[in-house]
Amino acid sequence: MYLCELVHSTTFSSYNYGDSIDRNTITKRQQPSSPFVVTGVQTSRGPTPLRLEVRQLEQDPTLWTLYILGLDMLQYTNQTEMLSWYQITGIHGRPFTPFDNVQPVPGNGNNGYCTHVSILFPAWHRPYLAFYEQILYNLIQQIAQLYPAGAVRNQYVAAAANFRIPYWDWAAIPPAGQSVFPSSVGGSPSVVVDGPVGNQTIANPLWSYQFKPLVPSDLPDKPFNQYQQTMRYPTTGDSTARSQNNLVAQQLDNSAPSFRQRLYSLFTNYHSYQYFSNEAWFNSSNDPNGYDSIESVHDQIHGLTGGGGHMSYIDYSAFDPAFWLHHAMIDRCFAMWQVLNPGSYVTPEPATYNTFTNYAGQMQDVNSALTPFYTDSFGSFWTSAEVVNTTTFGYAYAETSGTTNAMSQVITAINKLYRPGEQPNSMFTALKLRDVSGTTTEWIANIQVKKFAINAPFFVHIFLGTFNPDPASWSFDPNLVGTHFIFVKGLSAITNSCGNCDPDQMVSGTIPLTHALLKYVNNGDLKSLDPGDVTPFLSQNLKYRITLTNDTEVSNADVPSLKISVVSANVQTPVDDTKLPVWSAMKEHMDVSTA
Repeated sequence: MYLCELVHSTTFSSYNYGDSIDRNTITKRQQPSSPFVVTGVQTSRGPTPLRLEVRQLEQDPTLWTLYILGLDMLQYTNQTEMLSWYQITGIHGRPFTPFDNVQPVPGNGNNGYCTHVSILFPAWHRPYLAFYEQILYNLIQQIAQLYPAGAVRNQYVAAAANFRIPYWDWAAIPPAGQSVFPSSVGGSPSVVVDGPVGNQTIANPLWSYQFKPLVPSDLPDKPFNQYQQTMRYPTTGDSTARSQNNLVAQQLDNSAPSFRQRLYSLFTNYHSYQYFSNEAWFNSSNDPNGYDSIESVHDQIHGLTGGGGHMSYIDYSAFDPAFWLHHAMIDRCFAMWQVLNPGSYVTPEPATYNTFTNYAGQMQDVNSALTPFYTDSFGSFWTSAEVVNTTTFGYAYAETSGTTNAMSQVITAINKLYRPGEQPNSMFTALKLRDVSGTTTEWIANIQVKKFAINAPFFVHIFLGTFNPDPASWSFDPNLVGTHFIFVKGLSAITNSCGNCDPDQMVSGTIPLTHALLKYVNNGDLKSLDPGDVTPFLSQNLKYRITLTNDTEVSNADVPSLKISVVSANVQTPVDDTKLPVWSAMKEHMDVSTA
């Protein structure tokens, strides 16, 4: 249950340790003159600790308390310190300043270090998360030592030793009565925490990050130069804005079947790292099997969570605490996909866009430097070749932790968590009763559009049937099939940093249609999922609309590069949980871009 969304989170502050610590000492970098080496968290003995789902972590009160206190400590570290929340999150995008003295290449100072629309997208974010985890882990170890000596301290010290950052599984069906969006993240701007000097009510560090202070020149794009804290679905575009986490939860819940099916399709039908890794369209043969990617699904979550707030823009997104939960989930999906496809990894591709240290057009491969993350004190950087395994950085996920039968373990987890058959009225339940051979038909809308079609982030909403004419209602409409999001930088960065990039670069994604079509099969409005029935039904009922993140409608005609085509594939459903479905080649049926 979400509490009042309009409470000023600035009425709450950090945990007060009294005179028991000197914050300047506990958060100060010890050797500022040498490169900070990213190691992740290394433990000397025992099994590799696991990153847990955020709801699972919350069930351990001791570990959860340490996590909240660690986040609180990091967020209240002076933002001029290199190992502060502000500086670490600023690596991704704004404020476009050198981190750990890793300078920009000439002309690329108006960029972050992050690699998006790039073959390096999954690999670059792995050491970034490991660096964040390393800093947070070190703070938590020190906080645990502040508890009263004896059994209490021993309890917290033991828990702290196994801490790893949690992930947010936005694709799994949430517990009964709960939203996809965890209440710990969006439920309240304050939280009661039992710290070393007793219970205190503090600002919830998962709700928002409060700038201390806001520096408008660092974050120049409106409205971010006015927001005193990170925003989700903000009420206004000025300093009076408040987050509407309740609406974030509602639109995530409404689109959940879409991104759950997208993820399952990626695991089961995408076996090429080139397609899986990123949304750049390099598909010269126009293969209808290669439209989706883990980056494109990642974009959808960014858009629905941000709703025009910080998570909606590449340059600002990492400031939001939800970013780290989301990207830990993306890394987990990457790790699981690696188990299924051990022979496919980074292949040479030209960089699509500039970063702080790379030019658009520059060839990127498995040995490209993942700046600014040092692997040693001599100035070497991590590369994709060196970050293949999560255990390199001292963590694993429950699905990837097995030393034997790892593939079977991952497949079983994928089927249990994400298979559409786990949902009511889904493809694998309804159609198993219709086809004794076990073959079903999966319908998908393939989307292709220019990344900077309107020089702003935007949504493409796909509907089946009638829908409310008010654009503000489209993310919540019962006939919404799914929402695709185009994730871009802030306007000033788009204007100033393209350089050698191709402004006409196409990106792609998908919206599954089967789960929505089945509702019409079940109520008798659609005879079957056979092409002869579905194609005329879609011609009459499938519509799409475009909005900016503030719910302003954009005419379909104003985005002429947008192409939406409907495809289908026959899918051989698995006989048990240890097998994945087998997809036939996609068949294209119709272009609905003028719908």
